[in-house]
Amino acid sequence: MIVIKNKEDTKLTIGIDLGTTYSLVATINQRCSALLLDHNKNFLLPSIVHYQKNNVLVGFEAKKKIIEDPINTISSVKRLMGRSIDFVQKNFPVLPYIIKENYNGGIEFHTNFGIVTPIDVSSEILKYLKKKIYSLFHQNIYASIITVPAYFNNLQKIATKKAASIANINLIRLLHEPTAAAIAYGLENKKKGIVAVYDLGGGTFDISILSLKKGIFEVLATGGDSNLGGDDFDLALAQYIYKKSKIQKKCDIFLQSRLLHIARKTKIDLSTKKIASVHFCSWNGYITRDEFNGIIECFIEKTLLICLNILKDINLKLDRVEEIIMVGGSTRIPLVYQKVLKFFQKNPLIFINPDQVVAIGAATQIDMLMKKTSDNKTILLDVTPISLGIEVMGGFVEHIISRNTTIPISKTKEFTTYQDNQTSILIHVLQGERECVKDCLSLSRFVLKGIPPKKAGTIRILVTFEIDAEGLISIQAVEQTSGLEKKIYIDQNIKLFKTNIDDTFDKSVDYKKKDYFFRITEEKKMECNGVLNILEKALQEDKHLINKKDFKKIEYEKNKLQKYINQNDFHAMKNQLNKLDEASKKLFLLRVKKSLQSVSIKNF
Repeated sequence: MIVIKNKEDTKLTIGIDLGTTYSLVATINQRCSALLLDHNKNFLLPSIVHYQKNNVLVGFEAKKKIIEDPINTISSVKRLMGRSIDFVQKNFPVLPYIIKENYNGGIEFHTNFGIVTPIDVSSEILKYLKKKIYSLFHQNIYASIITVPAYFNNLQKIATKKAASIANINLIRLLHEPTAAAIAYGLENKKKGIVAVYDLGGGTFDISILSLKKGIFEVLATGGDSNLGGDDFDLALAQYIYKKSKIQKKCDIFLQSRLLHIARKTKIDLSTKKIASVHFCSWNGYITRDEFNGIIECFIEKTLLICLNILKDINLKLDRVEEIIMVGGSTRIPLVYQKVLKFFQKNPLIFINPDQVVAIGAATQIDMLMKKTSDNKTILLDVTPISLGIEVMGGFVEHIISRNTTIPISKTKEFTTYQDNQTSILIHVLQGERECVKDCLSLSRFVLKGIPPKKAGTIRILVTFEIDAEGLISIQAVEQTSGLEKKIYIDQNIKLFKTNIDDTFDKSVDYKKKDYFFRITEEKKMECNGVLNILEKALQEDKHLINKKDFKKIEYEKNKLQKYINQNDFHAMKNQLNKLDEASKKLFLLRVKKSLQSVSIKNF
């Protein structure tokens, strides 16, 4: 595909697919999409950066250094964006880099060039693309869209924006990769109806269900795993080759890099051949496609399980899905195509190159956004992939915006104080599907101070969550009586925690009933303890108002309730509360009567 140079008075807009394995750029010229080619006519740029003492290599030049200098040659950095040191150590234990924890719990690479972060590595790839664009068009980028996986969490999106900022790229918005693919297909073919976008790349997997109408792309649901992709196939195949070769040599970082290189080549060969020859150290052998299929089948099945859960989320039957779009380099693997065809019972669309379709869609969207006329503009109705909420009493999460809610969105919920004369409240912002705070991703904490000291439950605090079109979040808290307010934006300085958000979602599906029952049980215990405290205080003050028989009845029902609290018996607690309420009704009626008499005497 040849790129036609823009005229001098034409503003250059581009779409960037910042991929795990490869990155590429597209633009729109004379209503046709065009890909940026290098001098060797390659449109794909390896997303690899090699750090030398006084120089940085990017792309194909960096790729040459993977085997000879793996410590300073960083690839698949997209998987490490917005990740904590704990996550990286747990999920990528064989990475060849020197990785340490930075000041906010994230990671940094110690290279010959110095200390760099995943954001810095991504920015180098963007700088390289920007330089290539200028050399081709002889003008700066006027506006751009960068695509991200639909299941990127807020921290990963912020990291991507920061990388663009460091590269001095005018980023108008982030666009979900499946949505970009749907734009590329939908606009060219005037598709209508429900479409599934199956996006399996080098490091991430996304599934999005969209409703396509003329000029409107509405995302009905999205899901995925930002830690599942072709890199996992490579690693599993590398381990298989090492085991099959029976090489006794210890697999150090240099041998591991070489082995991964061989595995990637073998994977590519097996996409078109049924058998591939392998030479590793002193071993010469073969890997068949059937062997490879057996190695990767579990990963593909995991993607299909995510697809099934998404369809269940929106109560959509398979026969309602009219088209399947295949996106990402890993969809070239024959078994992936076969499994997706069997699952959806339809032939997936692959006539737009799966490596190119996301960049083309991004370029199409930015071109439309920048045009002054409204003709043929596309309306995007995307969704937030992960639920948002705040911490409430008991260590639970009150979800304010649920996953798969259409964005942009603003939603408000009312909260109150739980202690008398409370003058401040901590607002802990969380992202995730689980019921407990400990199982979700902590995004931010902030304190609303200066609340008027009043009785617990009388203060009204409105918490508003806003998510913009890119899925980025702001939170505002307002105390109604005083007008006191505070607003924060989730930024890149957030402290990263150990939670794996993809794992959190998987567990939320598996433990949904268990989580729900645990929460309602704990909340019922808090309610029971609250009732017991109120009752104990009432008895201390006004025990004399009732006779011994009534007192013994209350004590009996109290003790039974305490027993059920200790046993975590939800239904027994619920029933016993009613019995205790009935037993103590006389006491509280007499307390009310006493209070009214006291008021009458004072008035007299």
